[in-house]
Amino acid sequence: MKKIIFAFSIILSSSFILYAQSYDDSVIAHQSYLYDQFVDGTVLLKSGEVNQAPLNYCAYDQSILFRKDGTAFTLTGLTTVDTIYIADKKFIPVKNIVYEVATHTGKTDLLISYGSKINPMVAAADNNGISNQNAGKVNNTVTSVYVSRPFKGNYAIEITRHFWLKNFNNLYKINTPKDFMKAFKEGTALAIKEYIQQHHPDFNKETDLLTMLDFCNQL
Repeated sequence: MKKIIFAFSIILSSSFILYAQSYDDSVIAHQSYLYDQFVDGTVLLKSGEVNQAPLNYCAYDQSILFRKDGTAFTLTGLTTVDTIYIADKKFIPVKNIVYEVATHTGKTDLLISYGSKINPMVAAADNNGISNQNAGKVNNTVTSVYVSRPFKGNYAIEITRHFWLKNFNNLYKINTPKDFMKAFKEGTALAIKEYIQQHHPDFNKETDLLTMLDFCNQL
């Protein structure tokens, strides 16, 4: 069970003070971590203060975790946080959920959130006989599935990516061309439709979305 630590500051170093709460480090939550281990990261506060600590992203609840004295804590007080860096990825908080920033153009940007779910494994025959495979497994052309990890033998934790467009303070979840066009002015709709008809972008593929977004931001 998650223990709440009420309104106090966790001191990670002489200059690193963050509000936090202890985290439910259950098997499900742990296997929903984006990184296999905590990675050196940086938290930039809106005040300009820069803090460093071992960080991870938990797809279970779209939160940022940091580790202190062997215990995982959830980073809270997100209204004071400007940007979070973990390895080569950049994250920002939006309404208490943390998103990866795929672009930073100052116009309409592509953000990514991660989710996790438990999928049953099914028996499948291969050259080596019978083996367990993820019942929710998709083919390699679909990139919405980020990684799948074994869980309790007959199940797997699937970490998925969800794409969003951010226009000022507005967020638009992208599943269809119609969703994509909501982030842009009505006068650009015809040009975007023509682009989609000509290039057939995969709305589950980050590279396709980035190329299309670059085109739309120039309209």
